[in-house]
Amino acid sequence: MLRCRGDTCEARSLPKTPVFSDNRFGHIKLYSYNKTGIFIADQIKMTTMKKTKHCSSGWWVVLLTATLAVGAIADAGVGLFNARLKQIVTSSTLKWANLRKEAMENYVVGAESQQGPIYLCRTRHEGDMLLGQLRPDYTSCAVSGSKSYDIFEVLENIENASLIIWSSWYKFNSKPSGGVVVESSVDSVFIGRIKADMGFSHNIGRIIYESTVGHLITFDEQNTELEENSGEILLEIEPVKYKLENVELDLATQHERQMDPQIYEERILRNDDDVAATVTTEIEYKYNYTLSWSHGHGIAIGLNTTIEMSDGTVFPQIEWANPFSEERKELYKLEKYLEPGTACNVTLRGNNTDRDVQYTAKLITYYKDNNSRSRQMRGERIENTVEVEAIYGEIYYTVNNTVVPTTTTTTTTTTTTTTTTPAPTQAPSSLEKEDVGMIMDSNDILVDNSEGMVKAPPMKEDINRSVVGGLGSKPENGANTRIICFTLFVPIIALLL
Repeated sequence: MLRCRGDTCEARSLPKTPVFSDNRFGHIKLYSYNKTGIFIADQIKMTTMKKTKHCSSGWWVVLLTATLAVGAIADAGVGLFNARLKQIVTSSTLKWANLRKEAMENYVVGAESQQGPIYLCRTRHEGDMLLGQLRPDYTSCAVSGSKSYDIFEVLENIENASLIIWSSWYKFNSKPSGGVVVESSVDSVFIGRIKADMGFSHNIGRIIYESTVGHLITFDEQNTELEENSGEILLEIEPVKYKLENVELDLATQHERQMDPQIYEERILRNDDDVAATVTTEIEYKYNYTLSWSHGHGIAIGLNTTIEMSDGTVFPQIEWANPFSEERKELYKLEKYLEPGTACNVTLRGNNTDRDVQYTAKLITYYKDNNSRSRQMRGERIENTVEVEAIYGEIYYTVNNTVVPTTTTTTTTTTTTTTTTPAPTQAPSSLEKEDVGMIMDSNDILVDNSEGMVKAPPMKEDINRSVVGGLGSKPENGANTRIICFTLFVPIIALLL
């Protein structure tokens, strides 16, 4: 109740939506709530219609229009009465939405006519939110025999995911569980209808409970208002569980993000045997794993859900929209082929990885008495896991920690190949033996003096040359020297004779 005297008004009961109140002095007051929920009153003087320094009459018109339209711009959730909790809960599959031609197949039909279906709509009338009829011209919502509004909302069944039924109702019936209310803040006004005698198939109206007794107020095609004691009430049947079947990931939409790597453990693989072998070991590591299948459209949060991939893989049961989370333990196998007396350092590290990808699936919704409905859906799978990798260092000798030359394999191969070559028929001269002996002695000296020092691996060309030369081959420079000496020695002997 608003009591106004002069330029001041007192609000005895605060309205939930913007309302107007006029007084005999030619003023209009706009009462509403601001963003913080504080009740405010703005006075608009309409007598002179003169522009002031700060605003004009046109600006106020825009303000008033925008204020009145706020309630019909944004989509709103639909309230359902929960008989067990004795309160209103929000439906996950129904909503009040602005009229869109492309979504009309999802609008809830309240009645049929020769011109087309009549949809359920609501609009604000004299401060109250009233249920109305959206008739086949689909331009205005009729809420009584003489009132209709161009600004309204339509009851939409999101992707036709909700199982809704019209159940028989009598005025002495208690408020039914699952009953759809016209406004979420009021738990005593429900959506109802009664079969019509002529014209429309049903007359749509609202069921109002006063204490324990209800009344159905509606109007017919001729706009005659009627009050009934029986009829039908709109209910949403709540599901009991879900199943995602034939889930396929759309890998083209996958996005992956990795954080800085984390070192789990460092190990040394070593071969202390007398023969070459593959050294193996295993490292156990732990990490937190989470997997979410997003919210989806028209799916109730918290219901048990089973997920089965297209390849037959079945995931642990989850509560829908609540991520599956667990601590996992895994074993990672390290292995490396090592020669005798060598070792290798290995670092095991993991990258925390966030991965999201779109998926398609068949959603099966189960109700009481094993009734079910199915539809195709698309969602987003979000996974947080760890990608593990092993980083192998260079192989080194365990005796002096020097790095094993990468040419070791090549040297061994060359030695083996040269050994199979037939031995020369002529024994090497004494000069060649001395050369070989000098080379071997110099190598011995290098080995004796290298203890505790790290030396660079020998060049491949030097290794090949020293190995192959020591096996009796004829170096090119040495052969030329012997030929020249022999050529000069023969003429000198001839002259002496």
